Amino acid sequence: MKPQRLNLKTDLYLLGFLALFAVTALFMGLTATHILLNTIYLGIALLLVALTYFLGLMFGLVANMVFIFGQGTIMVYQNVLADQTVSLVMIFWLLMPLALSVVFHGVAQTTLQLQTEITHLAESQDQYSAFDGATHLRTTVAYYEDAGVFLETSRRFSIPVSTIAIRLRYLGELRQLLSRAQFAALIRTASRTLDHATRDNDVVYYVNQTTPTWAVLLYTDKAGAQIAANRIRTSFAAQLAQQPDMPDVDVSLIIGIASSAPAAVKTPAELMHAALKETEYDV
Repeated sequence: MKPQRLNLKTDLYLLGFLALFAVTALFMGLTATHILLNTIYLGIALLLVALTYFLGLMFGLVANMVFIFGQGTIMVYQNVLADQTVSLVMIFWLLMPLALSVVFHGVAQTTLQLQTEITHLAESQDQYSAFDGATHLRTTVAYYEDAGVFLETSRRFSIPVSTIAIRLRYLGELRQLLSRAQFAALIRTASRTLDHATRDNDVVYYVNQTTPTWAVLLYTDKAGAQIAANRIRTSFAAQLAQQPDMPDVDVSLIIGIASSAPAAVKTPAELMHAALKETEYDV
């Protein structure tokens, strides 16, 4: 469902709930002589609303039906067996708790759907964005677009193209040993290192946030890419040594290099996969 429709439904349910509460407040004011009875029924109504919210609409409806059955039984007893006139208060509170429960459930459900939709849109924006907000580097989307251009240029003009894939060694241990702020600082340090240690015509990307992974596209063969990788590794170690708040833990990079030279590498995905595969052999 589109966010605009969800917004409208949420507004309508909220207005309905407020209207019902306004009617309830007005009724309690007009029947002030039954303040104790009204207070008891209001407490029951709020309890039924809470049960509907926390345990679901079906449970809430069942609880309301039990209340209506009990209330109806009392009213029948008063009118038929005790020959008493059923008070307006009991008639009002017969169905008002049910109405409040159903409308409040609608408010809660549409709000949750709206939050889910907003989260989904934010994730989609992150997924299809060309730049990562934390590192200010190009993302996977940009990598595949640019790599396609690099490979086409390589085929047309016989210029070698390589990609370097970079990850953190002992990632699981680093997540446990470093605080969230320290880990974020480590990601920024690695990103700055890559940006500064590469040439102006080399393009750096942050291609995976879950398993922090960087990639570099270069117009060079595998030997030239290896020189760039060594420069990156050395520069990263130097930058890390300048971080006074970084704990004394083993932080290093694992690097894999793939080139467009093999005939099997024809697409950006194959180039990236080949580079990531090479990281497994960087021991």
